[in-house]
Amino acid sequence: MQERRKKRGPIIDFLLLGLIVALTTIILVIILSKDEFKFQKISASKETDTESVNSNISTESSAFPGIRIVTDVSNDKRTPFAIHYPQTDNEVFNDAVLQYITDSKENYLASMKKDKEVMGELNISLETFPYREHYYSFVLTKMLYVGGANHEVTTKTFFINNETGEQITIQTLLQNDENNLSTLAANVRKDLQKNLQIKDELLKDELLKATEPKWSNFTRFAIADDSLQFYFDEYEIASGSAGAPIVKLPLSLINPLLASDFQIAMENVKPITPPPTGDPNKKRIALTFDDGPHPKVTEQILNILDKYHAKATFFMLGSRVQYYPDIARDVLARGHEIGNHSWNHPVLTKLTQEQVMKEYNTTASEIEKAINHGATVFRPPYGATNDTIDAEIPVPVVLWTIDTLDWKHRNAQQLLPNVKNNLHNNAIVLMHDIHQSTADGLDAVLAYLQGQGYEFVTVSEILPYRQK
Repeated sequence: MQERRKKRGPIIDFLLLGLIVALTTIILVIILSKDEFKFQKISASKETDTESVNSNISTESSAFPGIRIVTDVSNDKRTPFAIHYPQTDNEVFNDAVLQYITDSKENYLASMKKDKEVMGELNISLETFPYREHYYSFVLTKMLYVGGANHEVTTKTFFINNETGEQITIQTLLQNDENNLSTLAANVRKDLQKNLQIKDELLKDELLKATEPKWSNFTRFAIADDSLQFYFDEYEIASGSAGAPIVKLPLSLINPLLASDFQIAMENVKPITPPPTGDPNKKRIALTFDDGPHPKVTEQILNILDKYHAKATFFMLGSRVQYYPDIARDVLARGHEIGNHSWNHPVLTKLTQEQVMKEYNTTASEIEKAINHGATVFRPPYGATNDTIDAEIPVPVVLWTIDTLDWKHRNAQQLLPNVKNNLHNNAIVLMHDIHQSTADGLDAVLAYLQGQGYEFVTVSEILPYRQK
């Protein structure tokens, strides 16, 4: 009996030891599983603020090279949001934008979580403004509603060199010059104070503080439509009825303050008309054609002008240059002058000065894009202008002295009689290169004028001989 017990002792000890190890393992697994579950719960609770609301995120290409648009939308009934922001190939820039978007979204959801009875909404819209070949201004406008009808409007801007990924600051833009900053600040303050739409709504102390010459006051900016624009939040410098004010300073006004990469070309500055150098009694005439270019008629007119070795001036609409840039280039290549005739042919005297300059500037940009050369003269549609418009336009404003009425009669046979009946030296003749009748009647006009000894010159060449 004793011998049998001795033989079984080691086996029992081994089994007991194995049982202890197994129990210990089971206990450790349970403990660790609880800790991991606890950790997962903590991690999940951190994500709940932003992840608990389902949203659809999509990324799409855009019309701007290297720029994609990200859209993040939630249709949650209590906490809806619609967010749009840019994405580039530069990760540093993307991280900066995403940080702003994430903070805005988290703050919105956190505020909604505090009071589950209120309704809210978050909208972040995006405007993109290209400048030169590789600069982009991105303007993010945030509208936040948290309960009730009241909302908050704020703006965040980014200005980037898309070739290098560098984010351009206001310091870089103004050559890091404190004097330039002081001049800029004075212009921004003056613009706000003379703005009739918000003048009575301005908060004096807040305005003075927000326009002090401090770099931190001018971080929200963009270059758009040939102006440097500064953005102010709602209630920052004016009462709520004034909205979120925007100051737009023409680049031509602040050109000397800007770093060379951002200055506009000097040809945009109104030239001084040189004194006449030729014989003042010599017969000269300037033929002008408005409202083109036209894909058929303009080419016919160019061929007729070539036949008589005549030079002319073509006042082009930006909206048509956009569609026919090759014809604009052909006009220039054949030695003719190109003028600016606005974008959409409106009556300028019925527009605000800002709208007038937009008509001029967009067309100027389109012409320069097409021919790599700026328009040298400007003609207001319908001849409608005034001293204020003339003073703002940076090139000579030119009307006419002979109206052929080709726009009215559309009759090739009446073109020459209308020129003959009003002919005088140094005349500027109004015609239109969008009417077939003008092309059909032009040969007879040129033949007659050449027979009378007239030299065909451009508007810029005839201006020195015109009476002031």
